Parts: sequence; C-alpha cells; structure tokens
Amino acid sequence: MRDGDPGALADILRGLRGTVKEKNAAGNAAVPTSPHRAEYNARLPHAVPNTIVTSARLLAALVALAAAGPVPAQPERPADAAGGEREVVWYTAMNTPDSAPLRKRFQEKYPGLNLTILRQPGEKIRTRILTEMRAGKFFWDVVSFNHLDMDALASEGLLAAYASPETRSGFPAGAVDPGGRWAAIYVRQYVIGYNTRSVPPHEAPKGWEDLLQPKWKEKFAMDESDIEWYAAMLFMRALARQNPQLRRGHSLLGKLLVAGDFPLALVHAAEMEEAKRPGAPVDWVKTLDPVVTSPSQVAISARAPHPNAARLLVDLLLSSEGQALIRGRGRVPARSDLAQGASAPSLKVHYVNPALAREAEGHEKEFRDIFLRNR
Repeated sequence: MRDGDPGALADILRGLRGTVKEKNAAGNAAVPTSPHRAEYNARLPHAVPNTIVTSARLLAALVALAAAGPVPAQPERPADAAGGEREVVWYTAMNTPDSAPLRKRFQEKYPGLNLTILRQPGEKIRTRILTEMRAGKFFWDVVSFNHLDMDALASEGLLAAYASPETRSGFPAGAVDPGGRWAAIYVRQYVIGYNTRSVPPHEAPKGWEDLLQPKWKEKFAMDESDIEWYAAMLFMRALARQNPQLRRGHSLLGKLLVAGDFPLALVHAAEMEEAKRPGAPVDWVKTLDPVVTSPSQVAISARAPHPNAARLLVDLLLSSEGQALIRGRGRVPARSDLAQGASAPSLKVHYVNPALAREAEGHEKEFRDIFLRNR
C-alpha cells in the first residue's frame, strides 16, 4: 500500500467493518433495543473481546503493510485497457513477416485482446474500405498503407482524430497530421544508388542536379511508375533529356544495379543498406537535398467497432518499442530518434505532400508524357 493511499485504506477498513459485522451475526452480539438490554449486557463480556481481538489483528496487519513500503502495481488487464473490448481489426499493406513481430508484442502486452490482421496491397485495401462504406459496413478499426491511399479515406471522412501521446516527440515535421487523423510509421526514402565498381565514391553524384551532367546520359535507371517522386521534384524535363533507362519495380532496379547493368539508379535507401550488408558493391548518395520521403501511415476508423483497442494498437506502432520492431524488419521507422547509430547521416528529408493524391492522375499523365512518350 502506498503512503496516503485512500483507496487501499478504505479497502482495509471495509474489511474491518465486515469482520465485526460477521462476528456480531455469528455471536448474536448486535446491540438490542430495550427491554432486552439487560440480557445483552450480561453477554457483553463474552462477545466484545473476540471482536476486539479480530479487529486488532487486522489493524496490526495494516500497520505492517504500511511499514513494508509500496506494493508493486498490478499489470493492466486487457478489459480495463480496452474498455472491455476483446478484439481489434487491422487492415494493412505491410507484409505478413513484417507485421508478425508487432502482432506478437501486442498480444503479449494485452493478453486476451485478439488482433485480427487483413493484409492486402494498398490499392485493394482502399477499394475494400470504400466498398464496405457504400454498403454501410464498417469492419476495420485501424488501417496502415501509403499516404496517397490514406488521403482518399480522409477525403471521405473515414478517419478519426486521435493524437497519440507517442507523437509528442521523436517525429519530424510532416510525419504527423496536425489534426490527428494519421501518423507515419515507416518511410521510403528516394535516393540515388550507385554501383561502386562502376562509380568510385568520389565520382558519385552529390545532388540531384548532378544527374544532368552529360556523363550520366543513358546511364541512370528509374522505376517507370515513380509518380510521387516526380511530383515532388522540379527538374523533370531536363532529366528526361538524359534518356534514363526505365524498369518496373524498385526491387528489380536494386538487383540490376548490384549486377552492374547501369551505374546509377533511383532506389530506396533501405534496400541499398540491405544489399550492402552481405557485401554487394553498392552505396547511395547521402548529400541529396531534398531526400524525397514517402510515408506509410496509420489511422483509426471514424466508425471503429473497437475504438479503445484501436488506440492501444496505434500507440504501440508509434512507440519507440514498436518502431524498433519495424526497424528490425529492415524498414526505415518514421521516428527520427531511432536513427541507426550515432554515425547515421543527417538527411534533408522532405515528406511528399498528401494533397498530391488529389492531383495524381494529372501527375501520372505528365510523367508518362515526359519519360515514356517516345519509348
């Protein structure tokens, strides 16, 4: 019992009163009204001492507890933490191996609170949610996927406002919606990767404008669907004159860069770090300004069947503990205070504006006109 804890003291006093009451009932020691008081007084010496002894023992126990110091806090029960809810449903584009450690930790933290995960590509999740909405059905509590898809849900009024206490520090500008509708959990950073056998580090580009040098003409590769990166940059027509090689998919680009099919490529920083670990001859440019950053965001449904449990899941995903689990799967966590080591570069990160989603069709048309017209 903590010193001055009125709740704990009240519990013990209630026990004292209950014990006296039980003793009175068992020994007929309840105080009678006249004319039976004389009979009661005759019996009083036998009843009172036993009651006093019992009360004294409990009082002694109370004193002993106070002397022993604070009692460790009991773990929070799931029913208390989630307001009696027993399930939370998470729609996510995160692949199953990456979400598994998060699911395991959540259910360790809240035993008895079931986490149901529906995993699909982001576009399919968005379509599913909008289809359910039109049918008047709301099955999901939490969603996490690309910020462009998230903006489509926000425009339909499907996102609840929840300012997680985990976002009060550790997140850079642009990672958290000021209105509390979403927050980034991990990011994809668009960078220039290079093959170190073809390009010595001192000859690698230092900034985006270096890609316009004549020596990189037809030697730079990029994904043919990098619309959001395109929308965030301003030098695309000049870059198109460099006739970049176009491939489909950043994973493929990374493999071809490792193989030496081209010296430079527009890639994700995390994929380059993963390739470097076993010794692949690649690196990436850390002096880019800006580093175009596309977040994967998490949000709670405005019609969540389990809103309390949903907030618990979001808090875990945004916490240092949850972000460390995300980093352990090779992703770049959104928390800037989880940089990998003191030597990690200080990048000039620029988050893609979610409002670009509303102009995505126009940007895609421009992108294809600029880079794909003559192919």
